[in-house]
Amino acid sequence: LKLGQYAEQLIRCVIQDVADVGKYFFAGLAVFLAAGIFSALAVKVRGENGKRIKGCLGTAVMAGYLCMLLFITFLSREPGSRGGIDWILLSTLGSGPRGDAFVLENVLLFIPFGVLLPAVSVKMRRFGRTFGEGCILSLFIECCQFITKRGYAQTDDVITNALGTALGYLCFRIFFHFFTKKAVENGR
Repeated sequence: LKLGQYAEQLIRCVIQDVADVGKYFFAGLAVFLAAGIFSALAVKVRGENGKRIKGCLGTAVMAGYLCMLLFITFLSREPGSRGGIDWILLSTLGSGPRGDAFVLENVLLFIPFGVLLPAVSVKMRRFGRTFGEGCILSLFIECCQFITKRGYAQTDDVITNALGTALGYLCFRIFFHFFTKKAVENGR
C-alpha cells in the first residue's frame, strides 16, 4: 500500500471504532453530568475561589472517564468472545491499518488518565506516580479481560496505554505550567 492509501485506511479504522463506541461516550458523559450535579449540590463552597467545587468537578470528570473506560474495555464486548495472551512485544504495530488503529486508539484512550489523575490528586503530580498508576490500571484491565474473556491480554496494550498516560501527563504539566504562570502574572 502507498502511504496515502495506508493513512486513509488507518483513519477509516479509527473513525469506525470511535463510532462503534460512541454510545459509551454518551453513557460516560451522562455519569459525568450526574456526578457533577451531585457534587455541586452536595458540597458547600468554603474558602476563596471555590476550591472545593473545583475539586468535586475534577473528581466527577475522572469518574465519568473511568466509566467510559469500563464501557469501552469491558461492557462493549460479549463475555467469552475473546481470549488468550499475546506476550510478543509490539506484535500489533505494523500488522496493517487495523492493527495500527488499535495501537493508536490504546494510546489515545489513556491520555485523559494522564491529564486527569494529577489534576484531581496533588499526590499524583509526580510523573512516576501517575505513570505507575497508568501501568497498574492497564495491567488490571488486561487481567480482567483475560479472566472474563472480554479481550485479548496483550503486552502491546500495556505499553501503548502507558505511553498514553505519559503523553497525558506531559499535557497536564504544560497546561499546569501555563495556568500557574498566568495566575502569578494576574496576581501582580
